[in-house]
Amino acid sequence: MNKTITPARGPRDIPHPFALPIARALGIIVLLVVCCFSWWRLLLSHHVNTQLARIRAAGYPVSGAELNAWRPVPDAENGALIVTQAFALLRIFPDGRSNEVRQITINRTNQWSPATRELAETYVQTNAPALAKVRESLLLSRFRYPVDFSYGPNTDLRHLSKLRDLARIASMAAAFDAEARRADQWPEEVELQLKLAGSLDDEPSLISHLVRKAIIGMAVRTAERSLNSVSASEGACKRLEAAFTHAGETNLLPLALAGERAMTIPIFRMSWKEMQVWGQDEGPESPPREPQHFSGKPALFLSLTGFEERDLNFYLQTMDEGISLAAFAPPASLTFANDLESARSVAGKRVYFLSGLLLPYLPKVFVREATMQADIRLATTALAVERFRLARGRLPEGLRELAPQFLEAVPTDPFDGAPPRYRQLTRGYIIYSVDTDGHDDGGREPPERRESGDKTGYDITFIVER
Repeated sequence: MNKTITPARGPRDIPHPFALPIARALGIIVLLVVCCFSWWRLLLSHHVNTQLARIRAAGYPVSGAELNAWRPVPDAENGALIVTQAFALLRIFPDGRSNEVRQITINRTNQWSPATRELAETYVQTNAPALAKVRESLLLSRFRYPVDFSYGPNTDLRHLSKLRDLARIASMAAAFDAEARRADQWPEEVELQLKLAGSLDDEPSLISHLVRKAIIGMAVRTAERSLNSVSASEGACKRLEAAFTHAGETNLLPLALAGERAMTIPIFRMSWKEMQVWGQDEGPESPPREPQHFSGKPALFLSLTGFEERDLNFYLQTMDEGISLAAFAPPASLTFANDLESARSVAGKRVYFLSGLLLPYLPKVFVREATMQADIRLATTALAVERFRLARGRLPEGLRELAPQFLEAVPTDPFDGAPPRYRQLTRGYIIYSVDTDGHDDGGREPPERRESGDKTGYDITFIVER
């Protein structure tokens, strides 16, 4: 009978007395980590969803699709639909002259060569039907362009460049009117520019807001150039002064930021494929890509880890603060905007990658808003000075002489809260703002093209040498 012989157990075969407790402890630790992470992930989702619900409850959109339905304008009241007809009437030269037209500058000091003048005149005459169609749209008071914001940051906003083209044509027309001393016609072209800018009042995107600001700045420079050739009549000055004042009274920055927030939320929930496409740069010769909707289905790993969700949580908090601060007028808003500068460093330290890409512009927007307000206030003040000169036959000694007959109240400089600086020149006068550095540089006029390394201090100026 064979016996089964059990081999003797060596020292390595004997289980360590602490092995089982250690394994159990590690298992408990892993379970605790998983539970804590799961709890944090659920809490993070709750915070994000609570913020989104609060935004909706306040009447704001949280997606491009919701943005489409926000602040609608009925077609029968929508002047933008007529402006789009003017786009179809815009004509460009089929050769290199189109680039030459875009390089024509319109400011107080530049002088056009005979060739440039002929080119500008031809361009204005060719596009006279487009300007006439724009004037037809002004019979309506509300505007909302047919834009599909459901594409989020991929939204097609090509109408903005066409609006700028129309505004440039109006600038050139005003320049010719002023040189021909048609004192009642050039103000109509400036008013048209302001109406084009105003047609963006109900378009809720930041880039639209910045284009609105650019067109208003163009109108200010056009008025300045024209006033250096010829003044306008009392009635024309008064109407133009009222148009500039209206443009400055409308604080649309909160609207623009709210729309921008809704458009950019989809970025935080991109799939890997969408990230790759979104991050690709289009070459100068590559055909434009067709806009694509975001799926709203984030990459699984990023979704599970909460990497994008924590980024979105920070972004929503910062944008909420920015929208609240945008309700304040400068210079108070500029002080508050400095606090938003820290958002960029926080985003970098805490690896909020997308917030780090999207938020750095925020403080700059407040500065640009103040610059636009400075331009508008200088223009309205200059028009009041012109009305004073027409009525009294001389220039005022100070801006206080303008109120209340020619100016309801002397405005303030958005950068320091003081009245704009004013002084008479040997011929004419200068009104200026101290600009972003807050330093009075004596009304030093910035050059037409400022070099990137130029450390010279300049002011925002409105100069009439007539």
